[in-house]
Amino acid sequence: MLILALDASTPVVTVAVAEGDTRGVLAEVSVSSRGASETLLPAVDAALDLAGEELARVERVLVGVGPGTFTGIRIAAATARSLALATGAGLSKNSTLAALAAPALSGGYRDVLAVLDARRGQVFAQRFSEAGLTSGIFCERPEELPLEGASLVVGDGAVRYRDALSRLGKIPPDASPLHRVTAAGHVLSANLAAVDHEELVPIYVREPDAEVRRDLNPWSHP
Repeated sequence: MLILALDASTPVVTVAVAEGDTRGVLAEVSVSSRGASETLLPAVDAALDLAGEELARVERVLVGVGPGTFTGIRIAAATARSLALATGAGLSKNSTLAALAAPALSGGYRDVLAVLDARRGQVFAQRFSEAGLTSGIFCERPEELPLEGASLVVGDGAVRYRDALSRLGKIPPDASPLHRVTAAGHVLSANLAAVDHEELVPIYVREPDAEVRRDLNPWSHP
């Protein structure tokens, strides 16, 4: 089964082509961008080209559904649905935090705290072990996370709030690839169960920024 994995939940748009039976990644493209609507489909084309594959051969589209950037998650989900409809491929979904933790877990770390910058002075955080997730998803100020120490803390949230989060575990250097969400991480961590298009629901955790700003705007109320 040929897998096309994609994620736009963070400022890095990432796409991978992989073999489903072995979870072996044939090609991966990651692009730092603030405009997922402009970069996601070109990244899909580039990844397929690098893998020497065609979109028509894709049997499963795997998409990261957050938590993360509200707009990016929606764009990735809509793109995944469209590609699946166009090709007849099945759909699968996966947590962005699980994809973030996966490379560290596969690299030998037994207990990983994945942390994404949630803006507003908060982080999205979830703890994982070799057996799977060991906590729910938290959206808190970094100094207020109700978690005990982990062997490793990764993610752009860990980089931004290093001082506050170093109490929870070892944080790799800022340039470490372990801090980046990758489509390959989705391939490693997803269970690849097929879902209906209606089940491809983003993990928002909290109210989107646009909704908060609308509520604060007096002209948005009758």
